[in-house]
Amino acid sequence: MYWIYLTFFVLIILTPKVIQGGALFFREEDLESLVIFCFGMLGFALYLAKEKALLRTFQEKLHLQKQKNIITKDLSDSYSYIGGLNRKFDVVKELIFRLPKDTAETLRKKQPESFQSILEAAQVFAKSEKVSLRFVDTKTKSIKKILESSRGKTFDGFDAETLLSSKKTFWEEQNFAIARSPLQARGIAAYIIFYKTSNHIEDADVFKILASQALLLFSLERSVIKEEQPVSVKK
Repeated sequence: MYWIYLTFFVLIILTPKVIQGGALFFREEDLESLVIFCFGMLGFALYLAKEKALLRTFQEKLHLQKQKNIITKDLSDSYSYIGGLNRKFDVVKELIFRLPKDTAETLRKKQPESFQSILEAAQVFAKSEKVSLRFVDTKTKSIKKILESSRGKTFDGFDAETLLSSKKTFWEEQNFAIARSPLQARGIAAYIIFYKTSNHIEDADVFKILASQALLLFSLERSVIKEEQPVSVKK
């Protein structure tokens, strides 16, 4: 491109030497001016074409840079998501592996230890240290058992009537999220309540699974206690 501009520049300089005399109704000076003007317009047209090409190249570069940033962000999000899935998979796998042990501990009436893995899993998925596990009798509308990972009055507002007032298996109230076991066992429903640390909860079904597992252990616990109660014999 630079050589073309140089050629035009040389031709413009040589125009007065090349053109000798007029042509048609143009005088020599007019003809020289016309030729120089044409060379100038050709150079200007080439300059505009080059500038347009440079602008298009610049826009393509910006587009590629934007696409690169989007791909980099998506890749980073994918790595984070995969890492989160692997973590959740490890938690669920650990729960499955510990289920026989928890069941055995429940049968030996070591209740606090048997529910600990469920509370820990709920903390991981909720990304919160404040988690409450409650078992509610749907007939008498009373709480039969409470296990919590934090002390204090964080969950005092969730009594039996408040929990039973909703027919949903997962819902949110202010800064809390509540998951209920989809099915009951002998009139008992299990609830997992946790303090929200984000506005969007992605693992609602996981909390329902945890509540169902907790309900299974609680049912085993009640069966053991019932079997150990002395049977009165009337004479």
